[in-house]
Amino acid sequence: SVGGLSVSVERREVLVNGNPISLTFKEFELLVFLLEGRGRVLSRDRILREVWDYDFDGENRTVDVHIRTLRQKLGDCGYLIETVRGVGYKIDIQL
Repeated sequence: SVGGLSVSVERREVLVNGNPISLTFKEFELLVFLLEGRGRVLSRDRILREVWDYDFDGENRTVDVHIRTLRQKLGDCGYLIETVRGVGYKIDIQL
């Protein structure tokens, strides 16, 4: 849990301010990966490798598109996912 966001991996459940939200399989995996790396900046390449099991050298916007959709679905808690320009994303450990 962080802020108003609660995630149960065992139940594959995400709550925002106590209300359940529906995520796709990859959105859920992405959120869990960001939470597991809490406090660390996770590069787009690392996210692609770990969440999508995909190694890619070059321009790929898959991660950015999924982050944008995930932020929208998280609503009031979307701010928890921070963009680190030119590097990747993180969920701050101080939140």
